[in-house]
Amino acid sequence: MTNLVRTVRPNGLVRPYTPTQISTWFFLPTLVLEFLFFVSPILPLAASIPCTIVFCGFAASSTYFGYMAMKIDPSDPRLHINNNNNDDDNNNNNNNGGNGISCRHFDPQEPTKQCWICDIQVGEKSMHCKFCNKCVDQFDHHCMWLNTCIGKANYPYFFRTMVSLSIMLLIQAVIQIALILDIYLGSDSSDSSKERAKAWFGVETTVLPVVVVMGVFILFSLVSLSLIGQLLVFHLKLQREGITTYQFIVRDNQNRRERTKKENDLKLRRLLAVGKAKEECNNTLVFRLEKGGMLREKCGLTCCDPLKMEDEENNNNNTSTNNSNRNSNGHTTANNETTSSSVNRDNDDEA
Repeated sequence: MTNLVRTVRPNGLVRPYTPTQISTWFFLPTLVLEFLFFVSPILPLAASIPCTIVFCGFAASSTYFGYMAMKIDPSDPRLHINNNNNDDDNNNNNNNGGNGISCRHFDPQEPTKQCWICDIQVGEKSMHCKFCNKCVDQFDHHCMWLNTCIGKANYPYFFRTMVSLSIMLLIQAVIQIALILDIYLGSDSSDSSKERAKAWFGVETTVLPVVVVMGVFILFSLVSLSLIGQLLVFHLKLQREGITTYQFIVRDNQNRRERTKKENDLKLRRLLAVGKAKEECNNTLVFRLEKGGMLREKCGLTCCDPLKMEDEENNNNNTSTNNSNRNSNGHTTANNETTSSSVNRDNDDEA
């Protein structure tokens, strides 16, 4: 029976490790080594030192923030207190273990809900993660690359990891692109990038292998930057809306279901309208209904469709209401101005 019970993973540093998590342990050091041995020596000394310091600084910050995001346990603090309510030495053990949960508190007045898996009342925004087998406080998502849940406790470190990685990859890609352009388009003086590359790698004729290596890493950096950049922009939008990734997914799925329901309702209304138009021998309306539906489904054009979905009708009604309000306000203002002018003329006549 005990074999059927899944183990709770406190953080991302606990086994089992995932292939994506292990890959990050090789990718980041490889990028740093490539910059130190292929890029930094080719740069002019005045640019090499500051560029290397800045690049290594962001690489170190990425490592630190990623490590902290994996190390901190984002589980609901109520779960921790419930599981250890009879352990007097629990705080000391947690400090030694480094999961960072012993110093976290929660508001007793916060609304709660029942987690039937953990069998405890947890926060309203907490969700049970099937990968870590625990309830996560303000659950955002489970990160495959860090192999841990992202919640309230470690989300700031997760976000800083994305920012640091994006800047590091951008620096690496821009500098290497500039070096390749300088190698082929720059001068052939003794202090050129081409000559520094030949001197550093001990080649006499061509630096093509060096350029190929840098090109491969440029491609890798740009692909990684595009993926992490999209994720960063996505989380910036989530922060602006004040929602989590999980809440966004739930809302998106709900919108899709509602959209599908409205589309099915529109199809049914179209069938009924086409049948009625055929009974009335209104071939023009039949043509508009059929072709308008085809343009809506194939091209997304709604202007040619005589039928409207519910949200489109609501938007049209709102637009009409706003226009009528503006017109009424304009008429009211004009009437007020006319009345004011009349009163002023009467006062002038009496004077």
